[in-house]
Amino acid sequence: MAGGNRGTLIRLRPGDRVRSHFQNRLGERSSGTDVGTLLRFTTGEAEVQFDDGAVQCVSKTWITERLVQWDFDVAVGDLVHAHYVSGKGRTSGTDLGVVLDVLDGGRLNVRYQDNVTQTIPMGWVEQVMRLQAGDRAKAHFKTNDGRGGKSLKTDVGTVLHLTTTDVHLVFDDRVEQTLPKTWVVQRIRAWDLQPEVGQVADVHFEVGEERRRSIGTDVGIVTSASSEGRVAVQFQDGAQQMIPMGWIGRLRKWGIGDRVQSHFKTGGGEKSIGTDVATVLMTTMLEVELYFDDGVVQSVSKAWVADRIRDWCVEVPEVAIGDVVAAHFKRPGNQCRSAQMDRGVLVSMMPRGQVSIKFQDDITQVIPKGWIEAVVTRWSGDRAPRTQPSQAETGSADAGANAAASSDCKPKGSQKGDAAAGSDIIKPRIGECVVCMDARCDAVIVHGETCHQSTCFRCAKHLQHQGDPCPICREPIDTVCKHHGEYC
Repeated sequence: MAGGNRGTLIRLRPGDRVRSHFQNRLGERSSGTDVGTLLRFTTGEAEVQFDDGAVQCVSKTWITERLVQWDFDVAVGDLVHAHYVSGKGRTSGTDLGVVLDVLDGGRLNVRYQDNVTQTIPMGWVEQVMRLQAGDRAKAHFKTNDGRGGKSLKTDVGTVLHLTTTDVHLVFDDRVEQTLPKTWVVQRIRAWDLQPEVGQVADVHFEVGEERRRSIGTDVGIVTSASSEGRVAVQFQDGAQQMIPMGWIGRLRKWGIGDRVQSHFKTGGGEKSIGTDVATVLMTTMLEVELYFDDGVVQSVSKAWVADRIRDWCVEVPEVAIGDVVAAHFKRPGNQCRSAQMDRGVLVSMMPRGQVSIKFQDDITQVIPKGWIEAVVTRWSGDRAPRTQPSQAETGSADAGANAAASSDCKPKGSQKGDAAAGSDIIKPRIGECVVCMDARCDAVIVHGETCHQSTCFRCAKHLQHQGDPCPICREPIDTVCKHHGEYC
């Protein structure tokens, strides 16, 4: 494999088509060369199957040229277009077959569509088609002549499940048949989606008494999946159907924090004709809770969400307690989303896709986390823990002064390290306000016959003034009192 005195690096592998010298009748190196397929090799020799059918082990130095590099990944059950043995030699054309076994020594067992099985070099494979459940394919079908013969024409269907040699298809006219894989002539669409229970999708559906596959799609929610390549879907009109998985055309992906365009409930609780912009707060299997920009919060069917406007998780880095963020805020009175933004400090992570932010005017609001447009400054480091004076120290004025100094001069920082592993809610240290996470929680928030002591008096008054609920239980605030005893 050298020209003149200069060498050319060729990295051979089993399956490659090569030109090589061969052993003549005397067992010596031939003067001419022939074309063959590389089967396997050792340190000094290579086993080659020549196209005339002869298999020889020759010196690696006898190989003069690589004609075709073979780089397919072949597995049992794959459909292949491969050359085959006719007489003693390799055919010039290919035929469709199924791989029954991958053998040692660079060989395959292939069953062709005439049901003849041959052992061939894997380098004779020219094309590989690996079917999987959900694929859309064009295939022959069994006729209704009483013998189940192979049709002359083909039709389009969806793959439900497979074995090594057979494929179970449901054709678009809803006829299901188990066929030899070699009856599949073309894969129209490779299945590349991973539907999960609760996801929203654009789905083809059954129409008419024959339950044929619809031409267009409708919006539906995946409610369950089976092992037979089918999924159960609930459409936006409430109808439920069990359809082939491959009938899903597109998955509609959106999550908590994303901005979406969605229908909403009218005064009569019916679906609106038009859509409005909202932010996703939380989801269940069939419904999504949305905070519309006009301040209305509604739980609607997932199928009512028309499109995602903004992928919040992609555009905004993961936020943490203590970050300075640019965010929209609730306008006074109607709780609408403001058009402009303001800077604020993220002071706590709330349930139901919300965060508590203390803005520059010292007003704290609970807003959807999707209203955060950007992280302006990220603070790192841990805040020094607040310690309470022990009983021995309470009698010492110096100790009391030191305790007060340590409380007044604690550094401000991120509270990411305060959260328990795997928790989405950052918990303040005992005795700290859950809103500002700075002052003592000396306020009592009263709601009905219950109360919570979890904030400082200033933050509690701000929450009451803004009309926000209790940060612990989300109940409306009736009144706020200041507690003069031991804080929580």
